[in-house]
Amino acid sequence: MITLGTNNQLADPVTTAIPVKIVGVGGAGLALLEPLARGQTGPFECVAMHTDAQALLASSAIQKVQLGRDVAKGLGAGGDPLIGHAAARESMDEIRAACGTPLVIVCAGLGGGTGSGAAPVVAQEASQAGALVVGIVTLPFSAEGGKRREQARVALARLGRHCVAVLCFENDRMAEVALPDGPVNTSFDAVSRVIGGAVWSIVRMVGLPSVLRVGLDELVHLFRGTDARCQFGCGSASGPDRAREAVEKALRCPLLDSGKILTTAGNVLVHVTGDASLSLMEVQSVLRQLSLHVEDSSQIMLGVATDDTSEALGVTIFVGTRAEDMPEVGEEDALPAEAGNNAGDTASVADLPGLNGNPAKGGSKRAGKTTEKKAALQQTQDELPLDQAMRGRFKDLSPTMVDGQDLDIPAFIRLRIRLK
Repeated sequence: MITLGTNNQLADPVTTAIPVKIVGVGGAGLALLEPLARGQTGPFECVAMHTDAQALLASSAIQKVQLGRDVAKGLGAGGDPLIGHAAARESMDEIRAACGTPLVIVCAGLGGGTGSGAAPVVAQEASQAGALVVGIVTLPFSAEGGKRREQARVALARLGRHCVAVLCFENDRMAEVALPDGPVNTSFDAVSRVIGGAVWSIVRMVGLPSVLRVGLDELVHLFRGTDARCQFGCGSASGPDRAREAVEKALRCPLLDSGKILTTAGNVLVHVTGDASLSLMEVQSVLRQLSLHVEDSSQIMLGVATDDTSEALGVTIFVGTRAEDMPEVGEEDALPAEAGNNAGDTASVADLPGLNGNPAKGGSKRAGKTTEKKAALQQTQDELPLDQAMRGRFKDLSPTMVDGQDLDIPAFIRLRIRLK
């Protein structure tokens, strides 16, 4: 809270830059984080999180967190989100300590093991600590198969529970930012630059001295809702016609479909940066060009900031959309620690269907039976003596102990993974 003192001055001085943590989770997350960590020159800190110890050693991030030292043994998650989730749960204290800023940006690649399993846990812990969380993720190629894409879909829905917005880049669109016949490392570097531009734009938006302020509260309003998705474009230009050129470059960003996505957008955030020579005419020129693509019913939020480190005029466009093709994960699909812990749930118990006379959708009797059945299954498993597994005819033999764990006990019992 910001308050004025008795002398009409700020009782608590407001810092000019909001601290930001950029967290890369998993192999793809570290790859997205690497360009920012190498050229870090701003009010943000890069944090690398991975189960793979060798990948962490190769990262340029100053702060590193090895996830699941006991679960993963310093190796990767092998494409299994359950291992990534268990590794993150093991390292909860380190995750909490690493995410202590007002704004946390979680970068990850979804579809594999560590990113899909651990990124939602990182976002959950940061959100519960009071931070606003923005997710920036890549989605697998269509050719990688249905299982990997399904894992990405479920992980994206879990991540969205704890983020004010999620910016998604589909790998199938990689050809739009790089030459299809070019070297593969060049293509992935191009994607990292695009996503790095999105991260850097958010940091600049909340950190630069503002003429027209756009802060975290505008971000929350723009992307309100657990199914919110974010589309993004940025461009910069110098010279006498820099305003027009910067807008054109921003609209050419593949995530904006050459500006076509603006025609159906309900909320659009535009942030303009420039040096001391930035004029009102240039700001108006930016808005006029955007108005050609935006409907009259859309809401445009404008922010203007000064940046004396560059002579270029920069334009950043954020568009809030809804994930109609990415349904939210239900309670029965959530991993153990996430069930019933949705940060986006704001309804009170009295508003739930079937209570206080509120009719349940699809019939109260059917809903009541389903609820009772789930409750019975939940209670049955909770009452099983999982910690006292029977050894039968092998009760007199010594257990197979490795690092303090009895490998004769099934993995789902040792890791306390609740079965559906």
